Amino acid sequence: MTGEAIFQWLGTAGFRIWHSDKVFLVDPYLTRNERAKPRQDLRPADMAGADYIFLSHGHFDHLFDIPAIVDASGATVYCSGVASKTLRRLGVPSTKLSVVSGGESLDFGMFKVGVAASRHIRFDARLVLGTLPGILRERRALKLFDRMPAGPVLITAFDLDGLKVVHLGSMGLTPEQAAALRFGVPDILLPPLQGHTDICRRAAAVTAAIHPRAVIPQHHDDFFPPISRTIDLEPFRRMVGELLPECSYYEPEMNQKFTAAEVFRTT
Repeated sequence: MTGEAIFQWLGTAGFRIWHSDKVFLVDPYLTRNERAKPRQDLRPADMAGADYIFLSHGHFDHLFDIPAIVDASGATVYCSGVASKTLRRLGVPSTKLSVVSGGESLDFGMFKVGVAASRHIRFDARLVLGTLPGILRERRALKLFDRMPAGPVLITAFDLDGLKVVHLGSMGLTPEQAAALRFGVPDILLPPLQGHTDICRRAAAVTAAIHPRAVIPQHHDDFFPPISRTIDLEPFRRMVGELLPECSYYEPEMNQKFTAAEVFRTT
């Protein structure tokens, strides 16, 4: 597939991107529990065409399906040392793992990827107390978090023939730290909205600090009930509109393919 980049939101922080006859995945988590909303019908075997995988951090809702996807596709994974250790333990060959820590500039010919160090959001007490009963009922989640530690968090900035797309895997940055990122002004920012009861305000402040031309919220779906919840995006949309009135706002549907041209046609 050539020409303009095509994007597909996979739910949570996951994306599949087609560009210049290559396919790359970011945080491709597909295997949710049976109560997840919306339902994800894609499976790791459907990612068989992937060439590269970029992982923001090692939590299960980002990493879980990567071993099966690598097995189906042969893709190379770019991730932190902690995530690499987890993936090796889960059977991913070391030849398919490339460790990055932030500060790298990766050149793939028709597209380039910059990597920056970030941090995971700190769950606030209100969220933890509200989620605790669900965690105690859903023991699988505790085991998954234990087996798949977050490790360092990474930001990936894609340059797709001049289209600059920045993906955040967790909203741990302060606005000041976000403003200090050295990626320049992105065309599209992909911020996650999960992990804090005040997440919409936090994400809007970080978005304003980065000042993208367009914003596409992600990781707002109810991916693993009862430890997760659907985030109401209207406060985020409204705050971004107030802080960055010139910024386009776009909400894709899960598994829907879209282009940058469609993003910039929205208001």
